[in-house]
Amino acid sequence: MAVSKVFFVAAGFVFLALGITGIALPILPAAPFLLAASFCFLKGSVRLYRWLMSNPRLGPKIERIRTHGLTGREKAGVYITACVFIIPVIVLSSSLHLRIFLILLLVIKGIVFLVMRTAPRPPS
Repeated sequence: MAVSKVFFVAAGFVFLALGITGIALPILPAAPFLLAASFCFLKGSVRLYRWLMSNPRLGPKIERIRTHGLTGREKAGVYITACVFIIPVIVLSSSLHLRIFLILLLVIKGIVFLVMRTAPRPPS
């Protein structure tokens, strides 16, 4: 296996772990990490890419995000949930470094959602 393929496979697993963590924790945005994992697996191992895309929980989510993006309501819900969990930590923390890190995290998350394609609202 070529060095670049090993790099892409390793990066794919790192991004997959971050994406799964982002699903469970509102601090991290899951969508960009899952998209990055699918890209890395495609470059590193077609077998791993097929495995990821055939996963019943992650595959359809990745495909929907890649083709349509998140709806505005989904973006707002994720961002508001992240704020609800992070802002109290910022306010109550005595560590300046932690406060700066968490504020930057919220800013970056907001920028990612603004730049990310917004899917049309599904019909009611």
